[in-house]
Amino acid sequence: MKIQLLIGVILVIRFSTQDQSLLCSHCNCTNTKENTVDVNCTDQFITYNVLYDKSTWVDEKDSPYPLGRVVLKLSDLPDLMDPFPFSNLTYLDLSKNYIRRINDSCFAQFQNMHTLILSDNEIDNLKPDVFKGLRMDGNNYPLRSLKVLKLDNNRLHTLNDDLFEHLEQVLEVLDLSYNPFKVLDLQTTIAIGSIIYLKELDLSYTGIKSIPDSFLHTPKHLKLLDLSGNSFTSVPQGLTDVHTLETLIFNANPIVNLTQENGFKNISTLKTLYFCNMFDLECIGARSISSLEQLSEIHICNNIKLSHIDPAAFSRVEAETEIWPPIKKLNLINNQLTSIDFHLLIHWNNLKELDLRYNPWTCECENQWMVETLMPIYLQINEDIAKQIKCEAPIEMVGLTFYDEYNGTKTMRCLDLYNNRPEQDGTILIGVLIGLLIGIPLVLLIIFAYQRNWFGVCENGPAAYSRKFYRRTRSDEL
Repeated sequence: MKIQLLIGVILVIRFSTQDQSLLCSHCNCTNTKENTVDVNCTDQFITYNVLYDKSTWVDEKDSPYPLGRVVLKLSDLPDLMDPFPFSNLTYLDLSKNYIRRINDSCFAQFQNMHTLILSDNEIDNLKPDVFKGLRMDGNNYPLRSLKVLKLDNNRLHTLNDDLFEHLEQVLEVLDLSYNPFKVLDLQTTIAIGSIIYLKELDLSYTGIKSIPDSFLHTPKHLKLLDLSGNSFTSVPQGLTDVHTLETLIFNANPIVNLTQENGFKNISTLKTLYFCNMFDLECIGARSISSLEQLSEIHICNNIKLSHIDPAAFSRVEAETEIWPPIKKLNLINNQLTSIDFHLLIHWNNLKELDLRYNPWTCECENQWMVETLMPIYLQINEDIAKQIKCEAPIEMVGLTFYDEYNGTKTMRCLDLYNNRPEQDGTILIGVLIGLLIGIPLVLLIIFAYQRNWFGVCENGPAAYSRKFYRRTRSDEL
């Protein structure tokens, strides 16, 4: 037993002195189930000497340490002027440092790296050989395993047209968000278009207001595109060039009214649409989304001015037949909607997810269908959310929920032809009735008093009549 304990201690000492990266003396190291070590140096000052010290990456026998994820976030790293030593790491996070320049072949020895994060740095230019790898048979020095590259929150205005020549066969996810591009110039268009197997592209908050012609024609495997937070005043026509796009994120663009003219054209493969945080959006018009024939999930949320969605916004007409997309998930949370029409979807019972919360719904007869038809369906989809749909008008209904109306089997009141409030007519009628009950006896009393001369104001008897013909003789006539 003592011998086994001694052997264990010796192994621990050996691991801590010989089989452990120099980074582990500065950072938090954790063993994983895959027999690798995850290194987290977040907010730890790492000097350039430590970063490139041989004992950081290989042991005394020049064998690489079993590093898996290496996070050097907020580590005060400067420009990367030298190539990293060989390592089998799979994940490298260099975000939130002071990196502005990266020299050629800097990551060439990281042939197992599938994720590289360079977010939140000061990078304003990248040369083509920055991502140069090792020579492979039949290939041009690829970083053979790199699937995810994040360059968001830097200072990039343009990309070299050959920037991804060593990644074009492997890269699948590219994040360029929060860079001040403003315009996708020819060089940038060529660079992105060269990534043959690109599946996800993030161009959000880059200041662009248009998409170049045929920009999305080349990446034939693109499935997700994020264009949020840009300057689009209409849906870009270039989206019709996509081949396999399934998810489009189009949040926070300055569209005021979405119409059939400036809305979505045919994107036959699109299944999920995000149309949220559109702070200028007021109306979604007829046929503005109807060309998305395969749309199954739509999020129209947090649009603080959106007060109307046309009943024909989603549907299209073919051969005199109206057809709706196969929507399964509908999110209309936190807009300014007071009502929606049953005709908007027609097949509400096909929904798997539904969220209508935080809208100023009116409990009037135009929404009676929501109580009678939609509420039973809603309760089956998500009972907790269904019970939270509240009335915000008329004033006497504020605080009640559609679920209360559903349980109470009440009928919502309707406005008349002139949008008057019938519920206030009762008060007026009662006032008129009280006036009549008091006024009629009072008038009869006045007439009776007049006839009886109760107050001596008028005399109507025979003596009063004869006095009108009697004149007293004056003294000078005697």
